[in-house]
Amino acid sequence: MPLAKPLFAIAIAVAALFALTACNGVFYAGAPAPVDKFKLTGIFPTTQRPSASFDDSILASPLAHVLNGRTRIIAPVSDGTIAALDADIGESLWQLKVPTPENRPALLAATPVLVDDLLVLVYQSLADGVKAGHHLAVLDLARGRWHDGFPLLTITAEQPTGDGKGVVKFNPATAYSHAALKHWRPSGRQLGYVYAGFGSAGDVQPFHGWLFEVDLDAWRKGGGNALKTVLLATPESDCPSKMEYGTQEMICGGGIWAPAGPLLDISDDGPHLLVATGNGQVDPNRKDYANAVLKIDVDKPFDAACDARLCAGFDPFKPASACLESCKNLFITRPKAGDPPLKPPYHECDNRGFWECLAWMDYDLGANPPVKVKLEDGRSVLVQAGKDGAAYLLDAEHLGTQYDRLQIAELCGSPTDLCKLSWAGMIVTQPLRTEIDGEPVVIIPTFSPDQTHVAGVVAVKIVTMDGQPKLKPFWRFPTADYPDAIKLFRSHPSFPVMTTHLGRHKNAVVWLVDIGGNGTLYGIRARDGRVVAKQTLKGSGRQLSFPLIVGDRIYLASKLPTTGKAFIEAYRIEPTAGE
Repeated sequence: MPLAKPLFAIAIAVAALFALTACNGVFYAGAPAPVDKFKLTGIFPTTQRPSASFDDSILASPLAHVLNGRTRIIAPVSDGTIAALDADIGESLWQLKVPTPENRPALLAATPVLVDDLLVLVYQSLADGVKAGHHLAVLDLARGRWHDGFPLLTITAEQPTGDGKGVVKFNPATAYSHAALKHWRPSGRQLGYVYAGFGSAGDVQPFHGWLFEVDLDAWRKGGGNALKTVLLATPESDCPSKMEYGTQEMICGGGIWAPAGPLLDISDDGPHLLVATGNGQVDPNRKDYANAVLKIDVDKPFDAACDARLCAGFDPFKPASACLESCKNLFITRPKAGDPPLKPPYHECDNRGFWECLAWMDYDLGANPPVKVKLEDGRSVLVQAGKDGAAYLLDAEHLGTQYDRLQIAELCGSPTDLCKLSWAGMIVTQPLRTEIDGEPVVIIPTFSPDQTHVAGVVAVKIVTMDGQPKLKPFWRFPTADYPDAIKLFRSHPSFPVMTTHLGRHKNAVVWLVDIGGNGTLYGIRARDGRVVAKQTLKGSGRQLSFPLIVGDRIYLASKLPTTGKAFIEAYRIEPTAGE
C-alpha cells in the first residue's frame, strides 16, 4: 500500500506574545519547554536474567495482572501457550495450552481481555493446517488453570442474507480472529459482555465480517445463550470471486480485523461500538458494509440510518455524495473536494475511481479503529485513519458528515522504487489522543515499505475554521533531515502508548517500537515530537502489538533475530536532567 509524502504548509503568524520558533525541523509556539529525557535500563532478559522464551511468535499484546500485590506479565503466544511471567525477572511462573477439540493445534492472534481475575481468549483450532474451529475459553488467573465454570465455547452462527432469500453461515476455514477482545460491564451485571470480531487472514472468499457479543454471565450458567451475533458486515450468500484476492472485486468481505479491536464508546446516550470494516462490497441497500465505519448500539440491530430516497440506485464504484452524507450511523470513506486522485506509482489505478482503487490496492479502513475527541464547543468528532495514508475527520453523532480528509503519509513506492509491501498500506495502528495547550491533538504512526518516502509518527491538531472542525498538521518524527530518516519505519511499527506520569514536567510521552533485526524503542514528546528516549532492543520488537506500561516500566513482545524465539523484554524508564 503506497503513500505520498505530505507537504505541510505552515503559516507563521507574527504575534507579540507568541513568536514561532523553529527547532530541529519542528515548530514551537514561543520558546520550547524544558525537555525531560529518559534513560532506559534493561530489566530482562539479561545475562543474569535470561527470562522465558517461546518457540512461536507472540502476535497478541502482553497484559499485566496483579495477584496478591505482585504483578505478572501475561504472554499470549500464537501457538496457544499462555504464560504468566514474573514482572521483576521474566521467569515463567506457569504455562498452559488453550483447550481445543481433539487436542488440535491452536493459533492465537487476538489480544485477550482481562475481566477481574479472568482472562477471556478467542483463538482458532487447526486440522491439517486449516482453520477447523474458532473457540472462546476463560482462564482463572488466580488459580492458574482453565475455569471449570466456563465450558469451551465454539463459534457457530448463521444470519439471513440482506434480501432475506438465503442464509450466510459462519465459515471457520475462511474466518480469522485478529481483533482484540473488548469488555463492557453494565450496571447490574456481574461480569458483563465481551465482543469478538472476525475477518479473513488472506482475503480468500467466501469471507465476511462478523461481530459477536459473548454474555459472560450466561456462559457461566452453562453457555446455552452466551453467543449473540451483533453484526454480519456483508450478508451475501453468493461471493463469486474470479481473482486470487476477492476483495479486489469488491465482493462480500467487510472483515472486522483491526488488531486493536473496535472502539467501545460509553456515551451519555448509551454504549456504542464503533467498528471499522475491511475491503469488500459496500451498498447500504443490500446491507453490505465493507470499507466503512459503523456506529452500533450494543443492544439493538444495526441501522445505518441512511436516506432511502437519496441512496436509491446506489453505485459502489461511484456512490452519490448526498447518500453518503445522509447516513447517521455509517461512514463510507471518500475524498475531500479538491483532493487529487489516488495515483499509486505503477499506474494501478489510472483507470479506476477512488473506491475501486481503495479495493484494488487494499487501502481499507478496517486496519484502524477510530479515536473519539470532544471539542471545546461541546461537539464530538472521530478521527479515522485509513491504510491509504489519510486521516478522516467525522462528526461522531452523524457519521455521514465528513469534515476533513488529510493525507498524512504518501503512497508507498515510486516509478523507480518498488513498494515492498504494496498490500500493507501506510497506516495500521491505534491513534492516540491528547491535548496540547488546550487544543486536541491526535497522534498517528505511519510506515512506508520503500526507500523514497519519510514515514513515522505524525501529530495533527483539530482546529475550528469558519465554524467547522479541521485537521491541521502539527509535527512529525522523523523529519526529512533526521539522520537515516529514509531507513526508519519501513514496516508496521508497534502500536503507540502514552505516559503522562513520568518526568518532572509531566509532559506526555508517546512510546513505540520501530521493528527491525534489532528494533528501536522511541520515546517521543507529544508536545512537539522531540525524541526523549531511544533504546536498541535485544530483539526485533513486535509489529501491531501494544507496549505495556506498568508504573515506571515498559514491557514489549519481541523476537530474537538469531533464533526466531519469542520473548518479553522489559526496561525501567528513568528521567534524567532536563535540557
